[in-house]
Amino acid sequence: MLYEDFERAFEARLQTRADAYVNAVEYHRVRFVQTIQYLLRSILEQTDNLIKQSDADWARTEEVVSDILYCADVDVEQLLALEIPNELTADRDFEAVKTKLYETKYYPVSEHLNYMSFPPALERKAFIGKHFNRFREDSYFCDLGFGPGVLTAFILQQDASWRAAGVDISKDCLRHAERLLEKKEVSGRSELSVADVRSLPYPDDTFDVVVAVEVLEHIPDPEIGLAEAMRVLKPGGYAITALPVQLPLLMHLHDFDTPDEVLGLYKKVGLEVIDFEAKEFQRQSGTFVDTFALSVNP
Repeated sequence: MLYEDFERAFEARLQTRADAYVNAVEYHRVRFVQTIQYLLRSILEQTDNLIKQSDADWARTEEVVSDILYCADVDVEQLLALEIPNELTADRDFEAVKTKLYETKYYPVSEHLNYMSFPPALERKAFIGKHFNRFREDSYFCDLGFGPGVLTAFILQQDASWRAAGVDISKDCLRHAERLLEKKEVSGRSELSVADVRSLPYPDDTFDVVVAVEVLEHIPDPEIGLAEAMRVLKPGGYAITALPVQLPLLMHLHDFDTPDEVLGLYKKVGLEVIDFEAKEFQRQSGTFVDTFALSVNP
């Protein structure tokens, strides 16, 4: 609705009571106008803050939005109109989450948007980039729970000799990720599919690197998923993982209470942790910790 249309509709509604209740109507008019003025000032302040962002921030936003518009085949208005699924319930059932969230057009788009400015998402890329030296020439890696495909594309763009496979439970994520890899011109070196991380469609000792970033908490039995990752990882191969702590979302089917619990999981499946970071992040309802790990399959 344009502001001029709003003003006409606003006055028309108030006028239906103006003859009988002059002062009451004027009171509500002024109150609403003051509220609107406050909101407009707030928008200008937010705009000022946006303008002060660095060119790097603006370039990242441009890239993320452009990629999403292409992958989801929407324009900006359609993007902002995508409805958030609201049918999740507290029972935290995997099939329910899969049907009501993962198998929606909204899910890969929302995950992709995180890479615009969400600090934990940016930290994922930074941690992976920190360990690109662990990839050798002709490395073959697997991205478990690839989501919108952002990390798959990011890694493939670093070296033209690297190849990727990946699985995700969501057909909508598969479509989104394949379009992203196509746009980034790396699709010829990747093969993505729909599968469960607890039952991977690959032989033993297939990959030089396995990436499992923010995926194991989405299944009720992360040890099984991580053991499958170990199965397809070559001896001497590397696992890059990220797991949140104290972040009880409805789509998270396993909660980790401490970083030590995460480290205990890695030790239990036989991974040797080389680098481990635990960082605190802010969210609306408080803080949570995200953990990032580089481990080797001894």
